[in-house]
Amino acid sequence: MKKMNRFCAGAALILMFGAAAFIGAKSLKSYLYTKKPLQLNFDHDYYWPDASYEDSTWIYERVFAGFEYYLYIPPQYREDRHNPDVKLPLFVIFHGSGKDSKYASLGRFGRIFVDKRVQDIRPCAVLVLLARNDYYENLQDTSLLIQNVLLKNECLDKDSLIAYGHSQGAYFAVKLACHQPELFKAVISGSGYYQVSKKELLKVLPVQFYFGLARNDKGIYEQGILTGPLLEKYCRNSIYAEYPTRGHFYVELKDAPPGKDTTFLQWLEKVLTD
Repeated sequence: MKKMNRFCAGAALILMFGAAAFIGAKSLKSYLYTKKPLQLNFDHDYYWPDASYEDSTWIYERVFAGFEYYLYIPPQYREDRHNPDVKLPLFVIFHGSGKDSKYASLGRFGRIFVDKRVQDIRPCAVLVLLARNDYYENLQDTSLLIQNVLLKNECLDKDSLIAYGHSQGAYFAVKLACHQPELFKAVISGSGYYQVSKKELLKVLPVQFYFGLARNDKGIYEQGILTGPLLEKYCRNSIYAEYPTRGHFYVELKDAPPGKDTTFLQWLEKVLTD
């Protein structure tokens, strides 16, 4: 009888430890896949403009820190820029390197998310951020500019920022997400080549990625292939889109990745409505 009691006690302990380990593993997973809240920091050089103008679609500002940007707020919310209850998701656009890409980014990339197909899912704001040089280079400065745009426009949802980048801008967007994973809810990378380390991968597990590459984009594909499949495998609601012959492309609303059941627009809808 005593042996039986000891056996039952031992079995109960094993079950208890097993249950604790299971609960602990679930708690750890929940912790790793939960996005941390973004804390906003005010800086007058990034907040106040030294030049600005508005047209019917875009608000342009150049701040004292040297950044220029264009901001789209849906017309029905233009008068509600200081209303925190509006909570508009914000697309942050990063162009490729070079003056041509920089000054074409408003028409080339900004128009993608002003499109009715996106705005019908959910009204969204768009920030087209121009690099201070011909390419993006300073992570902290760029984050500070985005934070001050959020502070200035209280209608924007600081927990629903979606980065969109092409080429060097895609590289920078993924790098910025790894540097400050609480900044972006999702990252869209077209022809990007940032190589995520194992330590960084653990940090960005809550971030949703759409990572597109083409096999004939020589030099870019060989670098990006080390990151795209990892993000799809481990990060929340993430897609690696690989094309055979699309060259140095940027992601568009009509994209339907080969071998995937989800189109880009369907993935985006899930991000915006989650």
